[in-house]
Amino acid sequence: MQSLPELKAKKYKTVREETVMGLRAVAFMKHGTTTQVQIKTPVGQTYRCECTFIGFDGEKRLFFSLPTENLNQVNQFFIEGYRLAVDAVSDEGEGAKVRFASKISTVLKTPINLVMVELPQQAKLIQQRKDNRYELNVKGEIPLDHRRLPVNLTDISAGGCGFSFDAIAPVFEKHHQMAIQIQAPDSDECFILSGQIENRQQKWGMQRYGVSFDRSGLKHCEALIKRLVYDGSHYIFNPNAEASE
Repeated sequence: MQSLPELKAKKYKTVREETVMGLRAVAFMKHGTTTQVQIKTPVGQTYRCECTFIGFDGEKRLFFSLPTENLNQVNQFFIEGYRLAVDAVSDEGEGAKVRFASKISTVLKTPINLVMVELPQQAKLIQQRKDNRYELNVKGEIPLDHRRLPVNLTDISAGGCGFSFDAIAPVFEKHHQMAIQIQAPDSDECFILSGQIENRQQKWGMQRYGVSFDRSGLKHCEALIKRLVYDGSHYIFNPNAEASE
C-alpha cells in the first residue's frame, strides 16, 4: 500500500474561474444535491432559497424541486419567465462551484412540486480548493452538548477536509467552529481536526460539509496523513503501522 504523503497527485489549475458551455456545466451537477437559488422579479425583488437538483432531460431543461417552506413566497417568486441564478457545489472538478443564470420555464404543483429551468448557454466553474485533495474512508466523531455525532471523513487536503453524516442530525452553519476527533484503530492516538465550516450541501439523505483547518487542526492533519495508506480507492489507516512514539 502507498502512503498518502508519497502520492504524486495531479496539480490543480492555477485558473480559479472558468467559463464553460451550459451542457458541460450540467455534467458537474449531481442529481440529488442541494443548490442555492436566487430569483429576481421584473421589478427588482429578490428571493433566496434552497432547491434540490433533480436532473436534466438531455436537451434543454433542468429540473429542481420546489421549496416546501414559506409557501407564500414560493407562490410569489416561482413564476414562469422570472430570471434566477443557481449555485451548486460539485463533487467533480476539484470541488468546483457551478454558477449560472437562467429563466424559469415551467412550474408544476401537481401531482408533484417541480420547477423547470432553461438550460443556460454558459456557466462558470469556480475552483474552491487550493490544495490537492485525497479521498478518505475514515471514521470520526464530533462532540455535541449531549452526545457524540459519528461522521465519515470523505476527503482531506493540506488546508481542510470534507465529512458527511446522516441528514437527520443537526445542521451546522457556515463559519461554525468545530473539532472532529479521530481515534487511531491500533493505538491511543487521537487526531483532532479543528477549524470552521466553509460550505454545506445535502445529497442522498446525507449532510456534507467542507471544513478549513485552524493552526491546531493543521498540525493534527499533518500527523494524521502520515498514518494513512491507499487501499486502491481511498486512504485508510495503515493496518500494519505501529503507533508513533
